[in-house]
Amino acid sequence: MKYKIIVIDVFNTLLNNKYELTEENRNALLYIQKELGIRVVLTSGRTATALKPLAEELNLREYSGYLIPYHGGQIVNCRSGKVIASHRMATSFVDVLDARARAEGVTLLAFGRDSIFSTDPTDPLAVKESDICGQPLVSKHPRSSEVIKCSFVGEAEKIAELEVVMRRDYGDKLNIFRSSETLLECLPSEVQKIKAISDLLDKLDLSRDELVSVGDSYCDVEMIQLAGLGVAVANAREAVKACADYITTSNEENGVAHLVDKYIRHEYEAVPFSVEDVNSIVPGTLMESLGIRCTKIARGYVEATMPVDIRTRQPMGILHGGASLAFAETLAGFGSVALCNPGEIQVGLQVSGNHVSSALEGDVLRGEASIMHQGRSTHVWSINIYSTKSGKLICTCRVLNSILKQR
Repeated sequence: MKYKIIVIDVFNTLLNNKYELTEENRNALLYIQKELGIRVVLTSGRTATALKPLAEELNLREYSGYLIPYHGGQIVNCRSGKVIASHRMATSFVDVLDARARAEGVTLLAFGRDSIFSTDPTDPLAVKESDICGQPLVSKHPRSSEVIKCSFVGEAEKIAELEVVMRRDYGDKLNIFRSSETLLECLPSEVQKIKAISDLLDKLDLSRDELVSVGDSYCDVEMIQLAGLGVAVANAREAVKACADYITTSNEENGVAHLVDKYIRHEYEAVPFSVEDVNSIVPGTLMESLGIRCTKIARGYVEATMPVDIRTRQPMGILHGGASLAFAETLAGFGSVALCNPGEIQVGLQVSGNHVSSALEGDVLRGEASIMHQGRSTHVWSINIYSTKSGKLICTCRVLNSILKQR
């Protein structure tokens, strides 16, 4: 798949625990923008001001990148510097949240364009948010200024209790969720990361299959599930990792650079045999009957082709769905053989697929298989099959292989 856009959560995903952009992650993102033309979008619950230094370091202006701050409350075009979408919180809600914060013994933060109103500007948690966001804390109530989102900060136990109450009283009017144990977010009900990303895809005339999303927290789950390739960093919560197509290394281990190398640059480890070696075992098998030829193989990645002709078509002259599943299982089988240790063999356990588009006789299909899970006894592969004529996705499959000791 030729990915065309990557959306990356910033804190605890792109940046390490010291809030640093490592050289490895920086170089990986500069490479995919310059060499592959992939747009980079930075997203966060924090302000646009907090993201702009990163945008400059990654040359997002030069390469037409975007920012999605405030959990989707804004979309910023880095090339023009203009805010192309924005949402505001009604002043009446700010008043209500102010009163609730004072009653519950927590601190309210109301984020405006240039400053952050706080019910307690001396609260260490408020000061930390101010430092990260690059905006000063003010005690003057923002009645006349634009408020994009509000947050409660406080002790984890109080924030957990407040979340229950707020969802009960305002869940139908506000988008309420915890982004950390000590931070409860309150946004206009229409503000969601997934909606902002979907709107941006529509604006750029891109499909979700061309999207890579990377995140770590509960508020990243929907964008991970939306993407053609949804990725969680290894430091993500278990529930978030369960929703991802792939789990990359942690934010302390250059997880974004690892993802780029593995799925976008395809810089996989070599295997001790060639494509020619793989194709030499094809004669006299189903693979030969279907015209399947391996074109690339490495540890964790395989490409192959299969024609749509008299061997693989239906009577109507279009690709037979069963041929797609056989193609997918073949790709996964080649891939697992490349990952097996000496004395091990692989056998297929399960193959499932969704037929997305049809392919006509005379077309040639290109299959791409990537490892999703490599355990001691099982391998899970994700396979996408494309038309080489139209470039359309024809079928997407999952294959489960069992790894056995050779007898």
